[in-house]
Amino acid sequence: RDRLAFEATMMDGQPNREEDQASLLSEGRLGPNQSAADPGICSCLSVKYYQPLFDVDTKDVVDRMLMSVLPHKATGFLQMIKDSPDFYGPFWVSTTLLFTIAVVGNLLSWTKFQQLQGSSAEDSWEYDFEMVVTCMCVVYGWAVGAPVALWFTLRYLLVQIKLATVGCAYGYSLVPFVPAALLCGVPADWVSWLVLLLAGMISSLFLLRVFGGLVLGEPQPQGLGLGLGQRAQAGRH
Repeated sequence: RDRLAFEATMMDGQPNREEDQASLLSEGRLGPNQSAADPGICSCLSVKYYQPLFDVDTKDVVDRMLMSVLPHKATGFLQMIKDSPDFYGPFWVSTTLLFTIAVVGNLLSWTKFQQLQGSSAEDSWEYDFEMVVTCMCVVYGWAVGAPVALWFTLRYLLVQIKLATVGCAYGYSLVPFVPAALLCGVPADWVSWLVLLLAGMISSLFLLRVFGGLVLGEPQPQGLGLGLGQRAQAGRH
């Protein structure tokens, strides 16, 4: 009889648990993939924590890449990603960029070796693998460090925005540097400087168009975690 009473008590507590979870979801204190029973301690160390950031299809990635090279459309980037920023596209953009730089750099080194062959003491050309490691440290370090610095700057300006949103936008802003890195293979210094300057302008204009409206306090789409209302209240204090 005691066992039946215990099971009945457990069954009566189930709806309350579901109601509590629904309440947490509606208040925004619980993620869509998080259970009310989860403690949430060190959740950032689990794979499931990062899974939503890689849940994106090819069409989404292509659309976001195209928008990053068309700065006049960049104002709609936050509307496009809404509450689903991704790190899949930025990761492959950064990876493609670093290997492009490494390949082009070694190609220029080989071309220079061929031109100086016979007049140089070197008998053979060797692939510079250290260039890959250097590019990896620089590109990945910049792709991680710069968005964090930008996010802190936006927070300092009282803009409430998710770090994932900033990282997503910044990652896609590196797209113009991929074709620029390819064109740097042209054996002319003025071409390299020109394409790098153009890529930097496009990338900077894209970021300015994306985040400029937030700094100026322009209304933004819902679901981005921007907290513009909280920003206004903080500004009064």
